Amino acid sequence: MIGEAGYEQSQDCKVTVKLKSSGKTKIELNSKMEKMFGRQIRQKAQEELDRLGVKAANVKIDDFDSLDFVIQARIRTAVRRARGEGNV
Repeated sequence: MIGEAGYEQSQDCKVTVKLKSSGKTKIELNSKMEKMFGRQIRQKAQEELDRLGVKAANVKIDDFDSLDFVIQARIRTAVRRARGEGNV
């Protein structure tokens, strides 16, 4: 199942989550700030996935200078959409 959230605009990010039945989680990050904040962005993304109980997924984050809470909210929404959880 695949879920998407966010927009390709300034101070936002577009997140795509493809849930898998097994394996590991892979986070692909596209950001012009990757050299400075890539580790922190991946860490926050993994923390949110852990909080949601996601064990195996392919996650793509296209970042457009978004803040931590935006990335976490977009991940949460994309995971819920991938799970088919109501109108999110």
